[in-house]
Amino acid sequence: MQNIWNNIWDKKSLPLFLCAIFFIIYISPLATHPLMEPDEGRYAEIAREMNESGDYVTPKLNYVKYFEKPALLYWTQALSFKILGENEFAARLPSSLAAILGIAVTGLLAASIYGRRAGIIAAVITGTSLLYIAIGTLDITDMLVSFFITLAMASCYIGHMRKNRRWYLVFYAAMALGLLSKGLIAVLLPGGIIFWYIVITRKWRLIPDILYLPGIILFLAIVFPWFYLVCEQNPDFFYFFFIQEHFLRFATKMHDRYQPFWFFLPIILAGLLPWTAFFFALGGRGSVLRAPASCEEKDANIFLALWFGVTLLFFSASGSKLIPYIVPCIPPAAILMAANIDRSISGAGAGRVFLWNAGVNLLFVAALFLYALFGKIGGETPRSEAVVIALFISAGLVLSAFFSYPYKDMRDMSRASAVLCAGGLLFAFCVQTAYIPFGRERSVAEAARIVAAGKRDSEKIAAFGDIFQAMPFYTKERLVLVGYKGELAYGASQETDSARRTWFPSREEFIEEWNAGVPYVLVMEKRKVKDFFQLGAAGARETANAGNYMIFFNGERD
Repeated sequence: MQNIWNNIWDKKSLPLFLCAIFFIIYISPLATHPLMEPDEGRYAEIAREMNESGDYVTPKLNYVKYFEKPALLYWTQALSFKILGENEFAARLPSSLAAILGIAVTGLLAASIYGRRAGIIAAVITGTSLLYIAIGTLDITDMLVSFFITLAMASCYIGHMRKNRRWYLVFYAAMALGLLSKGLIAVLLPGGIIFWYIVITRKWRLIPDILYLPGIILFLAIVFPWFYLVCEQNPDFFYFFFIQEHFLRFATKMHDRYQPFWFFLPIILAGLLPWTAFFFALGGRGSVLRAPASCEEKDANIFLALWFGVTLLFFSASGSKLIPYIVPCIPPAAILMAANIDRSISGAGAGRVFLWNAGVNLLFVAALFLYALFGKIGGETPRSEAVVIALFISAGLVLSAFFSYPYKDMRDMSRASAVLCAGGLLFAFCVQTAYIPFGRERSVAEAARIVAAGKRDSEKIAAFGDIFQAMPFYTKERLVLVGYKGELAYGASQETDSARRTWFPSREEFIEEWNAGVPYVLVMEKRKVKDFFQLGAAGARETANAGNYMIFFNGERD
């Protein structure tokens, strides 16, 4: 029986089987729920407007300039829209494909260092970790840049260990594409990791090796065209993008995203579910980190630990913190955890961590059900639905908890690891059922449907005190933003005074037009309705209810 379980890892079809499973896991939920506010609607709309205008140089959101992110994600989405149509599936597809590729690169790097079995387990840990799943199926920039950072670090290390400088071409290309995905972090993080790796290992020879002229030329050839064109067409771009959106965002609290220094620590622990206990096991006396089997393994441990640690410290020191930022920490942690599990299968490590991991997963299951039964859930989600979703999510965790820990004689480590991986895959598939209520609670899709069905040609769509990012995507029309510019403040500042008053009116200016009978369809959150009418706004001719939103029609109705 033991030989059967050990032979599972050697089957040639296993990597292909896992690729198919991950493809299903990461592709199947993309069309199950509408675009969520604010990020998904924002990026999908920018790509839609690129196709509509034919301008692929200057990103625009709600038809004004938007320079907070580079253009690569928008280009991939725009291409996806042309092929698959303007829908949620096409919008999320680039991020999901990046996630799948990131899983593959992580597994291949782990296999090249610790062996085939460790590579398979590393791929499973990466692809089934809660944070990686969540970000990998959303339309945001973080998974795209995470993939390119993973590719850059993997190609750099393989090139260094194999003494083959051609791998540095991949390294520089990955950093360039990462720069076009989200910005300078795709260069700063790999650069910082490699710097400290050289300092700690005293491998000074790596400096001239990695300063590979063909790679540097390739990097410039990839990034220069777009940055040159966008700066030529928009003289303010350089300051806004590089100074304000990089250095000032990192060093100050300008975006009101400040969190304490330790903010990402619990995020990492929760984000590694259902593998969290194996992360703690890396500190054990007989772990891969503390007891490397060879000089080569010690070298790899240093590289991976720096990859994880520098990334964590960099974002922890930033004055702007959001949960998706920390996704690049998952691949190096997964590789080290997989190497530790592989050592346990070989009989060289303690198996008690399997039992601890089962306990952690069961605690999460208990917390999940307590929240479903008694916690505060959205007003549009029945508690019975929350309980059913908790049941689905718990399936893989319970499977792991009851069947993955080894017998006392430690002879079933291979079976325990295989079942743990199976439980993780089931967890990854089922956890995405949570997107259904989240999408319902955090989307304006239903409101947009009502607006599109009831709107007259003479009416403009307005949003009171907020930016409903997906509203233009679903209605295909520009949105009037009443009394609030938010992240569109820069774009609004580029408008003429007349356009500013038309598309970015103050509350007083808008209410004056509203009371004068200028035809509008007004959308707002229900909690802001009282504020609107307290400002002196007259009653609407017709209203509609769309979940968390209210819709008011001010024009003449049939």
